[in-house]
Amino acid sequence: MKKKGLLPRLALNGILRNSSTYLPYIGISVFAMFTYFVFDIIINNKIMTTLPRATYAHMLMMVGFVLLGIIMVPFLYYTNSFLIKRRKKELGLYSILGMEKKHIGILMLIETLIMYAIVVICAIVLGLLFSRLIFLLLLNLTKLPVEASFSISGKAIAHTILFYAVISAINLFTNLVQVGKANPTELMSESKKGEKEPKRIQQLALGGVLLLGYGYYIAISSQVDASIFTNFFLAVFLVVMGTHFLFTSGSIAFLKRLKSNKRLYYRSGNFIAISGMIYRMKKNAASLVNICIFATMVLITMICTVSLYLGIPKIQNFMYPYDIEIEFKENVFTDKKDWQQEVETLAKNEGVTIESFHTYEYARLNIVKKDDKILIKDDKADFRNMYQIRLIPLDSYNTLDSASYELEQGEVLVYSTGADYGMNKIRFINSAYQVKKEIKESSLKPKATNNVFSGMYFVIVPDRNAVEQIAAAYGVEISDNLKHVVEMKLQGDDAQKKAFSEKLNQLSSTQTGFAQYSDYADDIKDTEVMYGGLLFIGIFFGIIFMMCLLIIMYYKQITEGFDDQKNYEIMQKVGMSDLEVKRTIKKQVLQVFFIPLAGAILHTIVGMFMVINLMAAMFFFQINLIIACTIGVCVLFAIIYGISYKRTAKAYYRIVKQWGV
Repeated sequence: MKKKGLLPRLALNGILRNSSTYLPYIGISVFAMFTYFVFDIIINNKIMTTLPRATYAHMLMMVGFVLLGIIMVPFLYYTNSFLIKRRKKELGLYSILGMEKKHIGILMLIETLIMYAIVVICAIVLGLLFSRLIFLLLLNLTKLPVEASFSISGKAIAHTILFYAVISAINLFTNLVQVGKANPTELMSESKKGEKEPKRIQQLALGGVLLLGYGYYIAISSQVDASIFTNFFLAVFLVVMGTHFLFTSGSIAFLKRLKSNKRLYYRSGNFIAISGMIYRMKKNAASLVNICIFATMVLITMICTVSLYLGIPKIQNFMYPYDIEIEFKENVFTDKKDWQQEVETLAKNEGVTIESFHTYEYARLNIVKKDDKILIKDDKADFRNMYQIRLIPLDSYNTLDSASYELEQGEVLVYSTGADYGMNKIRFINSAYQVKKEIKESSLKPKATNNVFSGMYFVIVPDRNAVEQIAAAYGVEISDNLKHVVEMKLQGDDAQKKAFSEKLNQLSSTQTGFAQYSDYADDIKDTEVMYGGLLFIGIFFGIIFMMCLLIIMYYKQITEGFDDQKNYEIMQKVGMSDLEVKRTIKKQVLQVFFIPLAGAILHTIVGMFMVINLMAAMFFFQINLIIACTIGVCVLFAIIYGISYKRTAKAYYRIVKQWGV
């Protein structure tokens, strides 16, 4: 019985004795599985398929769930590598004392099972306690009904148990292979080994510069087109690879170049500093790459999340500047004034205030723009060149914007909802017009210069005859296609606006020439659900990336501490004072830990060029807001990073002081 209980006791004691290493791993595993479990519960909750407009939220949660799984497998594998590295010395000692490899394997299996049970139980218990609260947060952010019922899915529990079993099996298998291949002597010295210096460091360093430079070039030069998402992932891949080569090879190549400068290297203070940094970069470069990448992920995720949260009202206003839009056929809609008076009376009766009431007439063309030529629609053309043109008679536009423009025959005014038209002529199939003025602001539609998805040109022509002449060349009969549009912005609560809209629809549909009625209330709600879902995922992933970053920093400090125990002793033996030793080590550790921060901030600043374009695809055009959020988040993150460094550094100095320094 004693022999049977020996290995479990050794396993448990091993976890307890190495609590400073095991507890962070167990903690991050619990958090990872808790997050995975909560996502799974929400996705498998039946209410997500029955709530109105919940489709967007459910789809985004599915995307987040898949990404979460992709991130967690390599991250937990990576943190496991810290774990097994610290345990190899103890396992080597067991082997020297006579324990066979199969018994060591059983010991490691028991340790894995103990941690597996702790992680799964804690994650599921926490998930059951907090999943409803997190679900209500999702409903609140997406403006879905918060009184919705919530149920626990057995499928989610099974998925979580299975998912972490797969991760634990992968880690255990890796550990068994590493321990099985090594002899006791190698195991005893394994924890002292750093990362091997890469071969051909000069070539790899140059490759890192080229990869990083090309990734930056793609990020800065990419435009919002059909390849924007492909370019985004390509830029991310190149930056990650370039960062890896620069940290693992470029830093060593640079330090060796400094070392080769004898006048610099043999100066007081430089000898220890440069030699120490070469040693640290050889051992820790890969860890620093991970810190840099996760820091960049935290920064970009939080910048996008904060920007989106602050910018939702303007996004909605750009997409839906009016609550209601009604179209009539201009040539038969003769009761305009009577109808408008009835609308005003109806609004008063329903307790609704009409904040703005705009009317104008237009004929629509769907065209392709090439330079100053307006051509017929071409389905093979790049979507950036596809536009909707609205031809508006001058008198109608002047009434709308309370303007007093005058036009001669052959002259037009142009207003673009995207980038400026920017030319002094506009050429249609059968005629050319001089652009007398390009209007920069109008009541017609909001304008954003980087709007390439819903760009429209409003061309104001001298009169209806000009509208008819241009439209006829494109096969558009003016008698059927000259529309009188009415756009309204309302004030009032949702119930009042809904009641008003229903009665207004009935009233409008009885008018001669009625063509179309659009109430954008549901569309506005859909955007709240979609962007609210993005906010939810952004918050979660920001927290996840931050936790991953902190745990890597913590393990990094522990590794540094164990490595520097002997270094302190050696430095003292060669004649350095305690103060000089501490100052040298502190300087090196600070440099090593703040190099990734500098890299992350640089990556983020360059990445913002592409983020601005990606946000524009979601009708987010507030560049100044993104810049302000970038500055604010980077400053805040640098402060948090510094505080985290100081906190984790305490573990480092606690380990080092065991040698009496």
